[in-house]
Order: sequence, then structure tokens, then C-alpha cells
Amino acid sequence: MKYRLLEILCCPGCSGDLRLDVFTIKQLQSETLTLNNKTASCHQHCGLRNLAAKDVNPSECPDCYNIEILEGKLSCQCGNIYPIIGGIPRLLPQELLHETLTQYHADFVSKYPDMFPVSGGRISESRKKIETMHAFGYQWTTFVRNFDYFREIFLSFVRPFLSPDDFSNRLVLEVGCGSGRPASIASSLGAEVVAVDLSEAVQTAYAQAQHYPRLHIIQADAYSLPVKPCFDFVYSVGVLQHLSDPQTAIKSIARAVPFGHKLVIWVYGKRELWYQPIKWLRKLTVKMPYRLLHRLSFVLAVLSEVFLLTPYRFLSRFTATQSFANKIPGHIYANFPFKENVLGWFDRLGAPVTYYFTKEDVERMLTNAGFHHINVTARPGASASWVAEATRLPVRRDS
Repeated sequence: MKYRLLEILCCPGCSGDLRLDVFTIKQLQSETLTLNNKTASCHQHCGLRNLAAKDVNPSECPDCYNIEILEGKLSCQCGNIYPIIGGIPRLLPQELLHETLTQYHADFVSKYPDMFPVSGGRISESRKKIETMHAFGYQWTTFVRNFDYFREIFLSFVRPFLSPDDFSNRLVLEVGCGSGRPASIASSLGAEVVAVDLSEAVQTAYAQAQHYPRLHIIQADAYSLPVKPCFDFVYSVGVLQHLSDPQTAIKSIARAVPFGHKLVIWVYGKRELWYQPIKWLRKLTVKMPYRLLHRLSFVLAVLSEVFLLTPYRFLSRFTATQSFANKIPGHIYANFPFKENVLGWFDRLGAPVTYYFTKEDVERMLTNAGFHHINVTARPGASASWVAEATRLPVRRDS
């Protein structure tokens, strides 16, 4: 965690400011970071120097990005305490924090037993939310070699509402970063990115962040985002369809979008008739052990490669058969390496919750969350899905 985050983060419980206590830090050996700031990166207070932002020389801001807080705690006046483990602030609601500390970070707890006790307590969070946390934790700490070709995939998730130029020198929030693939691309395009995920996928995303000094990884829940509305824009790709209550999640995300700024999302659309057997298969696969599901995904990827993608590649070469080729299910995977196909099968068969939205569903959810100027368009060249942009505006009150 960088000191820079102190101005951005807040308590997920009460939205209060957080106090930082540092246990261990690391001086990074990254390449020299050049910032063309006319003012300090932080607008109010510099956490590194404990000065008002107006008193900081912008030329000193790169120093902040080269210091990593590896272990520490963040405290709120409401009494909540959140650990920083392995460089990642774990800003989860208390019950989910208990779950992740118990399941994944026993060594950290044993170092600070009085500070972060985990004994007792029952999880009253939705069981589906817990299952989602573990399922995507496995997925995005296992499929970790799928970065090199992802740029075009990511841009297809946000096009036509965001282009590469839109990321340059912007502060953006990504909700649901998984292994960090989209966030890494956004950072490589020049953005400072705050990327949030519920699961232990943050471990993989954090490893990616070592290549991008202005990429920040946070473990948090989309229903109670621990960030202030300070971003140039917010985006979320492929996340809302896997949440038990997408409408509530969008309302939470809306609070992180400043008035007059926009949210861009990509979600599943209602699937074609050919997809129905996959929905039936999911009734079994969501209960499978993750390793067994991984093997099944590999087999299904091989079968789709032989019976769908290879015919598509051949038929799409000829004008007379292109129209037919474009109707072959899943043909978008013909443009990507085989490992992306395996990941695709694991994702669609393993997510505990999956929704499929109509265009009207997307518009209604955004409207109910207080967004205006809503535009929804189909993602070209892929199975039914929607890309949407919306602007958060203050609610008008008639006098």
C-alpha cells in the first residue's frame, strides 16, 4: 500500500477517515517515475509527509510511489480496524474480514493476535457471497498467465465509451479487478488505478502492480466500497452479473462516482437458445471441487476448439460463409490463445451466481442508482452482452 491511498480510502463501515499505523515498509527499486503534476497528486493532505497538499512540492510526489507499506493497520473512529497484509489493505466488512483472515492469513494473525483476533463469531453474510469470494479467489490465483494478449479484450469491454486516450493521467476506480488484468492495462495506458476485489485474487493483482507504481490494489466488498468519490471515472467489467444483488451493488458503486462523472460497465446479456445446456450443466459444476472443474474446463475447451473454433476459422475466410461462421457459438475465442478458452469455461461454469440482463434491466438498474444520460450498447463480436455508460448527477428537487 502506498501513502497516496490515505486520501482516497475511507472506512467501509461508516465512511470515516482512516488512521494509518505502519509495521513494516519496503523501498521499491522501480524505474524512476515521472509525473507531470503542476500540483501535488493528493488534493488535501499528504500522508507521507503529514502536510497539507498545498505545502508539498509536486516534484516530491514520486517518492510516495516508491515506498510500499507491507504490514500495518488502518483504524477508524467508529472502532473498526483493518489490516494491511502483504502490501494490500484488507478493507472488508468485519464478518468477511474474519473469514479471509481465518482461511488465508493465519500467519499474520499469529503475529498480531491481540490486534486482529479471529476466534469466535459466526458468519451471517450471504453464503453465496462467501462462495463467490472463494471461487474467484481460486480462479484468479490459478489462471495467472493470461496477461500478455489482454489489451484488446479489455478495450472491447469498455468500447465505445472509453478509448485508450481516456485513461491518460486520470484517477480511476475499477470494481472487481480479479487477477488485475484490466487494471494493469488501464495503468499501462497512463491512469492511476485503484482496483478493488473481494477475493484472494488481490494477491495476483498485487503481483502485477509491482510493474505499475500507480496501480493500487485493495481487498474490499462491492457492496461497501471503502473509497471516497474522487475519481475521474469508475468502471467495472464482468462483475455485476456474479453478485447476488446487482442493484444494491450499483447503488454502492454510485457513491464512489463524483457528481458529473461517469460509470462504465460490461455485463452479460440474455443468452441465445444454444446456451441453455450450459445453464443446466452449471447446476452440477458450481458444486464441483475447483481442481476437478479446472480439468473439465480444459476438456470442454478442447472440444470447443475442435468442433466450433476450428470450423469458424476456416469458414470465416470466405465471403460466402462468413455470415454462417459468425453464428457459431463462442467464436470470439478463436482470436485468443487456448488458455483463454479454458479460463472462459471455468468462469461460466464455476461462478456461484450468474445473472443475464436485458438492455432494459441495465437501464433500470442504472436509473434506480441515480444515474442519468444512460447509453447501453451490445458488445460487438461476442455472445450477448452489454456495455453501458451513465453519468451520476444530483437529484433535482422541485421547489
